[in-house]
Amino acid sequence: VGASLPFYLSSATSFDWPAARIDRVVFEGARIVNSESNRIVDGQNVYIQNGRIVEVGAGSSHQDWPRIQAEGHYLLPGLIDVHTHLQAPVEVRAGFQPGYFLRSMISGYAPQRRAYLESGVTTVRDLGGPASNSFRMRAKIERREMLGPRLLTAGRLVTSPMGHPVSTIWMPSVSRAGAILATDEKTLIDGLDRNLAEGPPDVVKFIHGTIGRAKEELSTDLMARGIRWAKEHGLTSVVHAETPAEFEDAIRAGATGVEHAAYLDRLPPSLLAHVAEHRPFIDPTFGEYETSMMLQKLPKSERDRNLKRSYELVRELARSGARIVIGTDAPLVAYGSGYHDEIAHFVRAGFEPSEILTTATAGNAQYIGKAMELGRIAAGFRADLVLSKENPLQNPGTLRKPIWTMLDGQVVVRAR
Repeated sequence: VGASLPFYLSSATSFDWPAARIDRVVFEGARIVNSESNRIVDGQNVYIQNGRIVEVGAGSSHQDWPRIQAEGHYLLPGLIDVHTHLQAPVEVRAGFQPGYFLRSMISGYAPQRRAYLESGVTTVRDLGGPASNSFRMRAKIERREMLGPRLLTAGRLVTSPMGHPVSTIWMPSVSRAGAILATDEKTLIDGLDRNLAEGPPDVVKFIHGTIGRAKEELSTDLMARGIRWAKEHGLTSVVHAETPAEFEDAIRAGATGVEHAAYLDRLPPSLLAHVAEHRPFIDPTFGEYETSMMLQKLPKSERDRNLKRSYELVRELARSGARIVIGTDAPLVAYGSGYHDEIAHFVRAGFEPSEILTTATAGNAQYIGKAMELGRIAAGFRADLVLSKENPLQNPGTLRKPIWTMLDGQVVVRAR
């Protein structure tokens, strides 16, 4: 039994690309969701060849191409999660589940990969974990050796020797595999150069907050030097921060984006001035904040009160010029479905469905540096698409159960 268990679990969790490849196809009759204009576009066909959209228009071009009829259903770009940690064999809220743990470890995190695609999330950005394995997963997905959402990765994140997550939640083996421990400029630059050579990464992440039991944070000077290095190498930069002062440090240093705005308890005028001047991307991670409060065993009434305050502050950041984005920080929330829980937070925060969908697609694509190929249904863009039963501009919740998800021109999951 012990010898056969790994083979059983592997087969039970296998998640592969379809055997037959679609080289070209036309979608007819779908109602195209244009969230940026807050309208539904009818009477347009979408022509896809070799994984990209080559034409969107009325008429009957390419009569010899296969057709897919999607009458009455709603077509929109695949969703993008800008903050996840894909290599976790647990989901924090669900607690440790031995079966989930084994399936994850043996199958290369197939349950996580499947959950995203079944939820219509076609691109994710991994912001921390064992770097070499993350780079391998990205390459396997690109080569179609492994089915999963389009993967971007930070590789090794930058933190201080006693900072988060190396002194809080990571085991020593994960810390060695996933972190650059920056004590001075030399260790910082050497680590960044090594990460570049081993990857390269798609983004550079810095830990500037002292979450949990962390005894120190990365200095402002080292963070600013690292952000300059990222710019010099054409990479975006992301900063983990939690306090107004940390947010100001990150924005002043030129970070592309700052994570975890839900933790902010106030917005000083100086912070709002920096936001107005620099217009950074800001990711609230409402669900992760809620999980943190649950782990602290705060009463629901207090959690709700704190979330309401967070909603108001994030709206104020948006009014001040911040480009608000959507990330989950899974496994602090569930993979896949946690993304739609995050969308529900945005609804409760008072954002309009069209704002939310634009953020989840085109806005998030801009944050991850892929605005010219992801997040829109237009010629030249990747054919990462989602078909929903109802109009998501009226009911964003319909996206929890898409009819199917297309990745790189292939329908990879269908509703059960």
